[in-house]
Amino acid sequence: MIILKKLYFKATNLSWLILTTCTVILIALSTLLLPWIEPETFPSHFDALWFTMTTMLTVGYGDFFPATILGRVFTILFLYIIGIGLFATFIGKAIDSITLYRRQKESGGLMYEGKNHIVIIDWSHKAENAIKEILARDSKVEIVVIDTIEKAKEIHDRIHFVRGRATDGDVLNKANVQHAEALLIFSDDKIDDQVLADGKSLMIACAVERISPGVHTTVEVEREEHIPNFSHVKVDNFILSNATIAKLAVDSILNK
Repeated sequence: MIILKKLYFKATNLSWLILTTCTVILIALSTLLLPWIEPETFPSHFDALWFTMTTMLTVGYGDFFPATILGRVFTILFLYIIGIGLFATFIGKAIDSITLYRRQKESGGLMYEGKNHIVIIDWSHKAENAIKEILARDSKVEIVVIDTIEKAKEIHDRIHFVRGRATDGDVLNKANVQHAEALLIFSDDKIDDQVLADGKSLMIACAVERISPGVHTTVEVEREEHIPNFSHVKVDNFILSNATIAKLAVDSILNK
């Protein structure tokens, strides 16, 4: 039992290339040798392949089975002991990889490699509404959210989370800002001081324009007098928080 455990741990530490190669070689070897060992039991290579796969997958339909001693010895040594263990390790490693990928995606540890996506800074309440609006209007576009939170607030096949500070160039590169279609910077709701909130947005805008000057950038600004401070950053659009709310309120009154 101890020997089998050691062999299992060594097998799980093998690279994907070695593990896949060994599995394919064993299946091919069994498919070629079984018709030669027992031509009456396995008249074709396809029958041998069927028996090999059902045996390694522990399905065991019983429609094919070796009748000679040599065939049974080959089955025990190569398919029962090595084959089943090798295939189980292969499947286990695949499941572990999927689990690890999902965990890293939730924690924002994966790099986004797509293009023409929309990058949103900070996973705030306003960002959540913007995400819903984007997903509803465009059925193909993907969204990358950059924030410092520990875990993604929503798991979606078109939403990718990157954990970190948006002022960090490595984090922006991880979000693939260079190939983004647009970037939206919301004012940080966690900062009560509007001057500090706009200062943070300005720093993010500077970092984005330094790395990807061609990306279409929209920034939410708390105070109108701060807009000239953004002029040298070449931000494409500004959204005044209070002005936007006031305009919507007046529109709702005048356009009943």
